[in-house]
Amino acid sequence: MNGFKVFSFMIFMMLLKPIMAQEYSFLEEIAQYREEQNAEFLNPDKSPLTPKERVEFKGHEFFEADEAYRVYARFEATPNDRPFPLGTSKGGTQLYKRIGILHFELKGKPYTLEAYLQVQRFRIPNQKPIVFLPLVDKTTGDTTYGGGRYMHYEGIPEGAEWVIDFNKLYNPYCAYSDKYECPMVPEPNHLPIAIEAGIKGS
Repeated sequence: MNGFKVFSFMIFMMLLKPIMAQEYSFLEEIAQYREEQNAEFLNPDKSPLTPKERVEFKGHEFFEADEAYRVYARFEATPNDRPFPLGTSKGGTQLYKRIGILHFELKGKPYTLEAYLQVQRFRIPNQKPIVFLPLVDKTTGDTTYGGGRYMHYEGIPEGAEWVIDFNKLYNPYCAYSDKYECPMVPEPNHLPIAIEAGIKGS
């Protein structure tokens, strides 16, 4: 290998290392997140499973981690929106407020998701608001839970650029037990594509 080829190879490896490190960091993050999800379902204080189901629980089934499903979104605040009753899995309603619209691209096409706050929780003093990001997609009722899947943020992210990581999609607790009451996914968050990321069917 002549000097020029050696130099070119060294430059290539120098450029490749940060990319490999970034990919490894992403995979580590998702692996840790999934371990935490599985651990929660084994914790009797947090799990929606019965004691017998916890003994039999071998871990969730997930789609393969894919960084293409981690996207940046532009947050468009909607401060003038009023609270609205959102239907639940038990036929009741819970009060939510849309706080904004997330504009993003996935696989080269533009989409939007609406972000919500549960009004009652938002008013609890000294407690971080939970930003609720539910969705239905083309996998719903097929390879994923029929009621849709959820994501959330603990606290409202700062700035106008948010990260949406569909690899962190999870099922609502009512996918595992009918004793829970879960909010339904509003129509604006029904995506016309298959999100093959995150958790699979319950």
